[in-house]
Amino acid sequence: MNPERKLEGLMKGILTDTVLVGIDEAGLGPILGPLVVSAAAFTIPAGGIKEPMWQLLGDSVSGEKKSLAGRLLICDSKKAYTPAIGTAYLEKTVLACLQYLGKAPTSVAELVNMLSPDCNSRLSQYPWHKENSHIKFNADDISISASAFARDLEKNAMTLAALKSFCFDVAYYNDMVQKVNNKSTVLFTAVCRLVDEIIKSTQHRNYHFIIDRQGGRTRYTRQLRTMFSDMELKILAEQDDLSSYQLSTSYKNVRIDFCVRADAEHLPVCLASMTSKYLREQLMGCLNSYFVSKCGELKPTAGYWTDGKRFINDLKAIAPQIQYDPNQLIRSR
Repeated sequence: MNPERKLEGLMKGILTDTVLVGIDEAGLGPILGPLVVSAAAFTIPAGGIKEPMWQLLGDSVSGEKKSLAGRLLICDSKKAYTPAIGTAYLEKTVLACLQYLGKAPTSVAELVNMLSPDCNSRLSQYPWHKENSHIKFNADDISISASAFARDLEKNAMTLAALKSFCFDVAYYNDMVQKVNNKSTVLFTAVCRLVDEIIKSTQHRNYHFIIDRQGGRTRYTRQLRTMFSDMELKILAEQDDLSSYQLSTSYKNVRIDFCVRADAEHLPVCLASMTSKYLREQLMGCLNSYFVSKCGELKPTAGYWTDGKRFINDLKAIAPQIQYDPNQLIRSR
């Protein structure tokens, strides 16, 4: 192709394509382990898409475990992960998507560096994150799935543009909560940071963010005005099931939808949910491996309130010899 025509085509895409982004979190409720918020960004044609993404990408992905037939499972992480199943579905999907983006982590540290690089220096201060834990997976299976996903996206004039996370390790989370005295505000700040990073990291003009409803809140005007003070804000809807806003400058148009059941109805949100859960589970695996290696009588924990409390009590009763910084292990709220 003529280089000038190729450049013209690229610029046309920059001007007309929409970046469709799903954002979701994992780990808001636990007492142990990180809170992870992730964004999955796709470019879609200027006219939008007329069918659900699961249908458009049906050759390579599915929203259901039944009859996967080698396809990637992309659904709410609560369906993709259970303690009995483990991280197999999460791992295959997240690693295949990262491979599509030219990234192939073989350790937890590399995974963190690819998804949430700002967190790596903080994690290095934790005893349970000092060892470089390896990720074991079927490379051929991941490669085949990534290739099928790439073909499906290309066929529909779409791309996976980015997979990003913001990871609140426990000490950092505690510091942030102490400053604002509200964990919902901490979560919303991370959501807005991801929005800002994606807007600034591409040259596209049109963005559409779909985010799961934040704690039942229906009005976000004040928070958005604070976080995006350099953009004009318009309220499109503030209803029981949808709160929608338009942020704009002379060269950027950003729609943000806070939706009820976003993690069940929108593929990008599901992918963000699975990414958050996978990263959190990998980091929890490091924590459990560290403490169990110090005392084999300790039972691993998922970190949620009841079991997290049990783990803390077990540390005191069974393994009082293990020294740790409570501010690195236990969340303040």
